[in-house]
Amino acid sequence: MSKEFPEKREAVIEEETVGRWLIGNKKVKKKNTKNQKMKQIQHPGQCLTRKAAKPLILLLSLLILSTNAAAQNVGINDDNSDPHASAMLDVKSTGKGFLPPRMTHQQLLTIVNPAEGLMVFCTDCGDNSSGSVVVYNGGAWWLMTVYCLPPPAEKTHVAANTQIVWNWNAVTGASGYKWNTSDDYSTATDMFAATTKTETGLTGNTAYARYAWAYNACGVSTAATLTQSTSFPCGTSSITISHVASGGVAPVDKTVMYGTVNNIPGETLKCWTTSNLGADHQATAKDDATEASAGWYWQFNLKQGYKHDGSTRTPNTTWINDISENSDWISSNDPCTLELGSGWRIPTYTEWSNVKTSGVWTNWNGPWNSGLKMHAAGYLDAYSGTLQYKGERGMYFSSSQHSSFDSWVVDFSSGNCMIYYAYSKEAGLPLRCLRDN
Repeated sequence: MSKEFPEKREAVIEEETVGRWLIGNKKVKKKNTKNQKMKQIQHPGQCLTRKAAKPLILLLSLLILSTNAAAQNVGINDDNSDPHASAMLDVKSTGKGFLPPRMTHQQLLTIVNPAEGLMVFCTDCGDNSSGSVVVYNGGAWWLMTVYCLPPPAEKTHVAANTQIVWNWNAVTGASGYKWNTSDDYSTATDMFAATTKTETGLTGNTAYARYAWAYNACGVSTAATLTQSTSFPCGTSSITISHVASGGVAPVDKTVMYGTVNNIPGETLKCWTTSNLGADHQATAKDDATEASAGWYWQFNLKQGYKHDGSTRTPNTTWINDISENSDWISSNDPCTLELGSGWRIPTYTEWSNVKTSGVWTNWNGPWNSGLKMHAAGYLDAYSGTLQYKGERGMYFSSSQHSSFDSWVVDFSSGNCMIYYAYSKEAGLPLRCLRDN
């Protein structure tokens, strides 16, 4: 009796080398075979031989692993350890790193609709165009730079007329420091372990900014910004100011050189100008009535100055004849600060009072014979802004108010000298400037 054989069944396995990896807890090493075709014939009730069973077992294993790969985590390592259960991809090595895609900033910007959490290494996105890992988060790319050291903290610097001794605090863990005149670590001077740097050849009465970094084997800190101004040699130096009317303080454009003086009795530690703010030069006499010596005039606690040549006031705007405010002259409105620079200011009532008392000012001879060379420059009328008593009376504002509608002033003429408060804030008076020496 003949026995019919079922139809031959054919199994085809296609493999491609992809290296070695772990899927779940299973290790897989694929062979470097292509389009291998293995055929086998089974008879009913016949067991598969080892040779016939091998392709089928491999096929079933791949199907199982393919299913596991979609549901489990993946590990890449060289110690055959299992991937961590919390990681979809666990890469481990003791001798190699993870290298994300590398590109420039311009190339980075060409990525279309970057996904939240997308990571690349940008070769020029960091400080001074250095490389940095960047991550896309919240609609923007963020630097992931980590510094091994904090920047050195600024200490008190020692300033002279033409030099500054820069100082900063030591940083724990730092092996050295660098210093520079610009925010550029690559060109900075290596100070090694020193935390001080003496810089010479500077300009007096000038603000400077410098930079310091800490470094060690781990890397470099961010820059610490160091700031300091050189001192002003009062009494031996002058200051040259280019006044510009567009700033809303000076009434006209003009360049003026102001002399300075110190050791004024009553305020010996202050540095004073030897001419009025806006004057072309120091007065030639106590009754000098010229516009060039008078300088400009200001109303109390207002920035705008006025020039008056005896017939015309500049700017010839509507005169403010009603000022009532409970305030001293604030620094943001101080013409001395705004025109001469930081540190310069209008004298206070106390400073004027100390100078008058110590100098024994009883009439206009006292102010004129002092190192200040103050003269009778007159004033602008509180109600009309017209020029009054030029060459006859000197009235100079302090920065101190007496009440909401009047202020303390120095008032002198040929017959008297007093610290007076009965004149209103609307009057336009000349100014002298001082600074702490």
